[in-house]
Amino acid sequence: MDAPSSDKDIQNTPDEPANEQAKTTRNPTRTPSIIVGVVAAAVVALSAFYLLRPEPLLVQGEVDATRLDIAARVDGRVGKIPVERGQNVAAGAVLVQIDNPETLAKHDQMKAAKAVADAQLANVLVGTRVEVIAARKAEMERAQAALVLAQKTFDRTHTLTEQGNAPQARLDQATDALHESERAVDQAKSAYEQAVNGYTKEERAIANTNVEKASADIQSVQSIIDQLVAYGPRVLRVISTCGRFRSVPIRCNRCPSCDRE
Repeated sequence: MDAPSSDKDIQNTPDEPANEQAKTTRNPTRTPSIIVGVVAAAVVALSAFYLLRPEPLLVQGEVDATRLDIAARVDGRVGKIPVERGQNVAAGAVLVQIDNPETLAKHDQMKAAKAVADAQLANVLVGTRVEVIAARKAEMERAQAALVLAQKTFDRTHTLTEQGNAPQARLDQATDALHESERAVDQAKSAYEQAVNGYTKEERAIANTNVEKASADIQSVQSIIDQLVAYGPRVLRVISTCGRFRSVPIRCNRCPSCDRE
């Protein structure tokens, strides 16, 4: 075993544990100092942030809102309300829809009348068909043949009556039959000529007028149907579903400070 070489070595040996104990004692005392420094830096940063940030702009004033009571012009039951209370709706949006089955049925009836008028006008413009002309001619020929027979019967009866071989009542019957046959011939001849000549200008004008009248009736009923829906005249906020709405000003997207209605 080696002996200490000098007194200096002997004195340094006992001092080493004391130095280690002093370092251990100083290390725990530095941790609170670090924490305090971090907290102080955070406080300074927050103070600088609140002191240097811009103050918010406070504007005092009043906003006027116009209340609009909107209702449909046509009576009926409320079929649908597509908006809710507190909802903002755009201009032209549907607010209320009215259900009126009677008006819709009348519109269908007017459309059917328009179809009939169109068919009549088309028939007038096309003219009489060949088959109709042939049928009218055959009716005229039958009426003429009946007239010839009635004339012969009248002549024989008249001769017999003058000779006293036939009563006067029989002659009266033959006379009435003859007159009836003459009227039938005139009617058949007029119908045949009408079929050959076609419809007159007056008849075509009447057909055109009927079509125009049917169109006007449809437009009249359609105008009522268009009034079954109530639209928003401007940007609105619904405050009640009983037909009350409030006008809301429109804010410009480009300039937040601009309010225009």
